[in-house]
Amino acid sequence: MSKLNLLVIEKQRLLQKKKHIYLLFAAFVAGGLSSCKDALDLPDDGRISYESIWSDRNRTIGYLNTCYNYVSGPNFAMISYTDDAQDAYDYLANSGVTYWYSGLVSATQWPLGGSWGNAFVGIRYCNVFIQALPNATAYAQEEEKKGWIAQAKALRAYYYLTLIRDYGGVPLITEPYSYDHDFSSDRRAKVWEIVKQILQDTDDALAAPGAEDMSYTSKGFRWILGSNYANMMHRALAYAIRSEAIMLAVSPLHANEEGNPYTWEDAAKITKEALDQCLAHDYSLFNRQPIIETDSKGAYDYYFFTPYDYDRPSDKETIYGVAGISVWNGYGLPTNPKQSSAGISPTQELIDSYETADGHPILKKTGDGKYYKDDSHLQPNFNEAAGYDDQNPYENRDPRFYQSIYFNGAQRHWDDPEELVKIYDNAPKDSSCAIDKTTIRNTRTGYYMRKYDKHTSSYETPVIGYIRRFRLAELYLNFAESANEAYSPTQQVEGYSGQPAMSAVEAVNVVRARAGMPGVRDEYTTGRDVFRDRVWNERRVEFAFEPLRFYDIRRWKILDKTETVVTGMRATKNDGDGTFTYKRFVVSERKSNADTYLLSPLPMDEVNKMYKLTGTNWQNPGYESPE
Repeated sequence: MSKLNLLVIEKQRLLQKKKHIYLLFAAFVAGGLSSCKDALDLPDDGRISYESIWSDRNRTIGYLNTCYNYVSGPNFAMISYTDDAQDAYDYLANSGVTYWYSGLVSATQWPLGGSWGNAFVGIRYCNVFIQALPNATAYAQEEEKKGWIAQAKALRAYYYLTLIRDYGGVPLITEPYSYDHDFSSDRRAKVWEIVKQILQDTDDALAAPGAEDMSYTSKGFRWILGSNYANMMHRALAYAIRSEAIMLAVSPLHANEEGNPYTWEDAAKITKEALDQCLAHDYSLFNRQPIIETDSKGAYDYYFFTPYDYDRPSDKETIYGVAGISVWNGYGLPTNPKQSSAGISPTQELIDSYETADGHPILKKTGDGKYYKDDSHLQPNFNEAAGYDDQNPYENRDPRFYQSIYFNGAQRHWDDPEELVKIYDNAPKDSSCAIDKTTIRNTRTGYYMRKYDKHTSSYETPVIGYIRRFRLAELYLNFAESANEAYSPTQQVEGYSGQPAMSAVEAVNVVRARAGMPGVRDEYTTGRDVFRDRVWNERRVEFAFEPLRFYDIRRWKILDKTETVVTGMRATKNDGDGTFTYKRFVVSERKSNADTYLLSPLPMDEVNKMYKLTGTNWQNPGYESPE
């Protein structure tokens, strides 16, 4: 729904306030207050009066639930739109990834969609609720009302966060429009202005009752939701929203906006408080080992096969947003019966980012700051200290490598060491997973995604993998990045809520320890620039095949380094001795590195309407001009 149409709807609501209006109570958030369904049954004509919403408890709660209907979860498709992966659908001339890799995207040919429509509808509902609830006569305890308003404000903050991640600056609307609103005065707010509002909304939400109440029955703004309130806003999520928003405001993409008051010091303070508040209220990195040893290879692996339990007896890391992924089918190996697509093919660039088990990077920078000696990435600048053997390339690597990637010779089933994945050119056809660019069932790069793919999963016994929108590891690494930029790798930053001070290095090391990696080696903590490389690399590895990298490389403004070329590894089995020869090759020379790709285009109908109303072109740079 367009912004302009929303404004028209709002005018109509105000002009017809005494008349009957239609309300959307369908699609309630799963579990949340679902017991109200019977009480919300409407008359046969489907209409109720506006006033009756706020005089009836169940209808008031129903309107709050409607505010949630426009929340989107993690966008798994974004992974193939980074240098972490090449999508198997690239062989189709009219596929979204083909347009992307070829540099053919436009405002009318944008394969990733966008948050514009849903987010602004959600914001409108939140604005109406926030304005109306203080005067509502529906029965509710004062603590309850404050908790509801806190949810609506945190939710509005979340909607705005999704908008600025996609589009940069957008209109900032915090009240329902009046019937005589002058649309010609509307403007796109700057990113920092919206971040300011996000911080204010979350501040207001966190000021609501419930700060220290760890029960499931709290009437205020909760820390713990319980399964009956799945996907509702809560205190840990408000802190996570604050952290991500401030990181956007101070990162290179938006840091130089006119009037921007925010600094890396602000980001370090806000992210440290967010992290500490979560730690003080029973959040921790998932460190549960599988009950059966052969189910998974460690806590990191096991985490992505574990559904989020809102009662949090074991998963204390997930903050928000769990989506299930049937990897065996849409992203699996072609040897899986009834597999339909290889989906995401990890790139050699991602493989190169996994350190050795003792913490040495595989590559080091050249004199001009690159990790490859040539523009085609076929001549890596190897780090001698790593002891890397390019003809035995998968030995002695970060445990997350083995838990996230299928490579030639990888163990397919953790309980069967004899069954190895065969990704080499001359493999037997009945067991081959070799490179084949003519089908969506085979890899483009010589690798397949293992993360989210439980080794026992198949058509007969499908097991769902789980991807998160916010998790505690992000807060650790947000803090590490901001503290390094604000101060230094080793400077201590004061704690909050009884938590100790922490340095950027210490934060990264907590995340590495869970994965079974040693702390960052001392030689990589000697200064801000060298440690920045390790923080960025840690984010890439820890969040591999999660949507974060799509936004990371944009806020860092490094598309000219990441979106130029991606490579793979071709393996050939040598006759006689059973060894392999490995050779790097170019998979795709990409044209998705222009500044146009830093932000999504605004919908053209919106741009054209606002141009006629305001005389200003709202479109992001690089896309079509208004009519």
